[in-house]
Amino acid sequence: MTTAAPQSPIVSEREIQAVVELMRKGEISVSPLVSEFEEEFASYIGCEFGLASNSGTSSLHEGLAGVGLPPGGEVIVPSYTFGPGAATILAARGVPVFCEVDTETHCIDPEDVRRKITPNTHAIMVVHVWGNPCDMGPILDIARKHDLAIVEDCSHAHGATWHGRKIGSIGDVGCFSLQGSKLVKAGEGGVLTTNSRDVYERAAATGRTEKISTFPADSIFKQCPPLGSGFKHRPHPLGMALAREQLRDLDERNEIRDTQGTRLDAALAGMPGITPQLVLPDCRRVYAYHFSGYDETALGGLTLEVFLRALKAEGVRCSRIGYGRLHNVPLFEPGSPYQEGCLGTCPHITATKALACGPLPQTEYLRTHSFGVAPRFEVDCPELIDQYIRAYHNVTSSVDELLRWQVENTDKVQPVEVSGRSLNPV
Repeated sequence: MTTAAPQSPIVSEREIQAVVELMRKGEISVSPLVSEFEEEFASYIGCEFGLASNSGTSSLHEGLAGVGLPPGGEVIVPSYTFGPGAATILAARGVPVFCEVDTETHCIDPEDVRRKITPNTHAIMVVHVWGNPCDMGPILDIARKHDLAIVEDCSHAHGATWHGRKIGSIGDVGCFSLQGSKLVKAGEGGVLTTNSRDVYERAAATGRTEKISTFPADSIFKQCPPLGSGFKHRPHPLGMALAREQLRDLDERNEIRDTQGTRLDAALAGMPGITPQLVLPDCRRVYAYHFSGYDETALGGLTLEVFLRALKAEGVRCSRIGYGRLHNVPLFEPGSPYQEGCLGTCPHITATKALACGPLPQTEYLRTHSFGVAPRFEVDCPELIDQYIRAYHNVTSSVDELLRWQVENTDKVQPVEVSGRSLNPV
């Protein structure tokens, strides 16, 4: 049996003190600290502008507005992502066009992006899923050829790099989540990064209208105060105080997490049936989450459900995957109750063409053939990694016994329904 993973405190004493200091000042709604965090985060990513918000979802909404998404503009986005991320396209008056992911990297498939481009395509939303950088070279080429914007969903990728550049600085705009399970935590929060003044001003005018007064005199958005676009995505300064302190330790913490995750993946790569997420050359992934592919044919037909139950019996904290279902959920399907409103009546949306863009066989394969390998290891714990390696070896070397159990208990091991969340613990 494995032991529980040792964890660093979710909120450190230094972070507690940063929050208490703001409370003592009475800065519980507005604080200069928010702008300081925005500048520091943008500098860390390698961008000129940073814009904090109350969630990663809000940052994606602002990012889409920032790249000038027009009504009915199509945004190509993987179905293999968190639902609200793609739903922000609808909130920004656009149309999500779901595309495939690569079954090795779990990230957007550039070839399918090419197939999904139409005269209405305005942007590509890439998702650096689980902290693994996408294949950005082809995506940049496609965007240049077709004059498309690139929105990076960096919710899992704080500190990851592609060819020496931080994720979030490669496309037109990067959007990060600061939710409590992410690598930089505000409890709830988000932050946007960009090198474009135009993108920044459009994004701020969408959800941070108090920023408009700071724009240069020649900004067209000077005409917008005090309402801007009518949204209020302003972050809570107490959350930003937490995030600011976490940012200062991000590289050190990533090094610890990545050392443990890389060592475990190296061991798992030699075991039948397990295919760790592929990291492309000259890329640095971060272990925000730890998922792997599963091939039952390499284990004699052992189903993923039985495999996961066996791992749990060994003490492994493993998970079922919730991603890869967005092209099948009612929100995006013609004829659903959601179509009674804007989706069904807006002349810009041709639902049968844009929203109904399945099937996606690679995505559908991955959603049933990938799983959460382990929790995030927040502290150096070589003995625990050894235990995880032994547990996986015990399961993969007991295939005959598990196959017999599978045959004898067929009715008891039907696939379990999962939510659209990233982690669905076994």
